[in-house]
Amino acid sequence: MSSHRSHRLPISTRHAFALAFDLAVRRDPWNSLAVPLLLRSPWILANAMLPTPSESERPGLAALITAAALLGDFLMLVMIGAMLRFRARSVFNTPVGVHPAPVIECYAQGLRRLPWLVMTEIVRNMGIVFASFFLVLPGILLGFRLSFATEAVVLHEPHTAAAFRRSFHITPGRFERWFEMIVASVFVALGGVFIPTVLSVVFRNSNIHVWVAVLGLLIAGITPIVQYAWTFFYLRLVEIDTPDPEVTPYQEPGPLYAGQAPPTETPLPALAHEQVPAVAPHA
Repeated sequence: MSSHRSHRLPISTRHAFALAFDLAVRRDPWNSLAVPLLLRSPWILANAMLPTPSESERPGLAALITAAALLGDFLMLVMIGAMLRFRARSVFNTPVGVHPAPVIECYAQGLRRLPWLVMTEIVRNMGIVFASFFLVLPGILLGFRLSFATEAVVLHEPHTAAAFRRSFHITPGRFERWFEMIVASVFVALGGVFIPTVLSVVFRNSNIHVWVAVLGLLIAGITPIVQYAWTFFYLRLVEIDTPDPEVTPYQEPGPLYAGQAPPTETPLPALAHEQVPAVAPHA
C-alpha cells in the first residue's frame, strides 16, 4: 500500500526550495548561513591561498598542509550538513511561526551521527565511481538510487547499509523529480559562480587565488540552502512512504465474515400515539 501511495502523491522541487529559502533566509539566517560560513572560511581561505606543491620550495610540506586543509574543510562540511538536516527536520510540517530546534542540540545530534555520515559518503561515492567505470548510465542510476542515503543515515537509520536500503526503497518512480532537484541545485550554485566570474573579467590584474577564495566562500554560503532543500525533499518522500497511523488501511473481508456472529437487527420502536385502525370486512 505504501508503494502505491508513494507513486500517486505529489513531490515538488519548487516547494522544497521554497521551504529551504524560508528557513535559511527568513527564519534563521544567522545559524543557517552566517555561522556555517564562518566555520568553513578558514579552511576555504587556506586551500585558496596555499601555493601548489610545484610552486613551493618545500613541495612535501605544501602537499601535507593542503591535504590537512582539504580534510578539515570536508569534516566541517559534513558536520554542518548533519546539523542542518536536524534543523530542517525540526520545522518540517510546522506552522510558519515555529522556531527551529536549538542549534547546539542540532550540532550535538549531528556530531553523534558524524562517523556514519562520513562512512556513507565515502562508500556511496566509491560505488558511483566504480559503476561509472563500466558505463555512464549505471553510475547515474546508482547515484539516483543512493541519493538520499546521507539524509537517511543522519535522521533515521543506524548505519550505512540501512540507509542504502531506505534510499533504494523511497526513490522508485521519482527520477524526474530527482533530476529536477539536480538541475535546481546546479542553477542555485551557478548564481554563486556568476559573480566572481564577472568580477574576474572586469578586474583582470587581480590574483587568481583571490577569485578562487571568493568563489569558495560564495559556494559555501549557498550550500546550506541546497542542503535544506534536499532534506525537505527527503522528508516529504518519507512522509509519503509512511502510512498515516490515524488511517486504518483497507482490508478485504473474508467470506461471510467467518468466525463472527451475524449482526442482529433491532426492531424500530412503535410510536405510542399511532394506532392502526381496524378495517371492517366487506359484506
